[in-house]
Amino acid sequence: MKIQRKADGRRVLTPEFKREQINRVIRGETTVAELSRELDVSRSLLQRWKPLLTQGGERAIAADEDVVPVSRLRATEQRIRELERALGRQTTAVEILQAAHDEVNKKPRWYGASPR
Repeated sequence: MKIQRKADGRRVLTPEFKREQINRVIRGETTVAELSRELDVSRSLLQRWKPLLTQGGERAIAADEDVVPVSRLRATEQRIRELERALGRQTTAVEILQAAHDEVNKKPRWYGASPR
């Protein structure tokens, strides 16, 4: 496996790589402690990967839906927020225009002496 690194020097481990490593533990090919030493990652990190893999799959099967990556979920939520803001601006503009329209189309008011 070619190790990719972020700009700050940290390693980037792909989801596929993580899945394969956890499957090695599940199949009994290695232990969490051995894998931790082999990959030079903490045991607690490996312990966090396992439920993410198994629970994510179980949830997808139970709901009969695909598991959506968190990054895609966040991007979608961000897009929803942007659209809600745009809708709010448009709603405000419509309300202002409606108020102006109503003001222009009001019956004339007479100030001072009444017309004869």
